Amino acid sequence: MIWILDRNLVQRIRSLARRERRRPADIVADALRLYEERTTPSSGAFLAAITGLGASGQGDIAEQSEEILKAETTSACGWEPHGSPR
Repeated sequence: MIWILDRNLVQRIRSLARRERRRPADIVADALRLYEERTTPSSGAFLAAITGLGASGQGDIAEQSEEILKAETTSACGWEPHGSPR
């Protein structure tokens, strides 16, 4: 059993239950389900969020990878661009 100490919240739950002719527990269960649906990321939402990450706008980037790496890195700096402070 869960006790809700916020009297205003209890009144709101009871009012909704009366208006919809449902049990207060069902109102709370529906609210919890809706909250979980809204706050639990789906794999589709994750994929949509990362779509385009790292997009350069250049279609031939994979073909130029060796040239880009040679131009942007040195054996002394590793993966840092030339002239980057360490």
